[in-house]
Amino acid sequence: MSDKKKYTPIIEALEKVYGKPNSTGFGSAVFYDESKQNANSASIALDVYKLFMGKKWNAETESTWMSTWKLVYERSPGIAANILSELNNINDADAKRSVPLLTELVENAEQGKLALAAAYNHPDISQVQVFSVGDGEAMSGLLLCGLFNDHSACSVICLMD
Repeated sequence: MSDKKKYTPIIEALEKVYGKPNSTGFGSAVFYDESKQNANSASIALDVYKLFMGKKWNAETESTWMSTWKLVYERSPGIAANILSELNNINDADAKRSVPLLTELVENAEQGKLALAAAYNHPDISQVQVFSVGDGEAMSGLLLCGLFNDHSACSVICLMD
């Protein structure tokens, strides 16, 4: 059972900077789901990606949107949580170019960094993965997915041209 109230201020802080869940397929959004008992972060992240893309994701466009989809970072067990450092140390060159979309190019970058740290450095986060997203051409971005110990999931996606 999720302790949603415990995480509500964290999610609200993220939403203030990155936006509420939407299906525009552009910009950024935060997704929180408290019912992920038997899911892994990769499947949760892919579901979030599809939700975010909305009508832009269909049988004809799926291969385009999946062309850049890949895991570019996974927090190792036992590593000290420092999401900003972790993002800045992503090795994948294409994904690394998208990091500023989350950390520098948002309307209130300092508030964004604080919100990311509050969520993804939280002691209840059991897993963090970062995926590259985009169409392989003009659109690129990142999707952060974190699982809390209570099996709820918090994802932030940012996709720009």
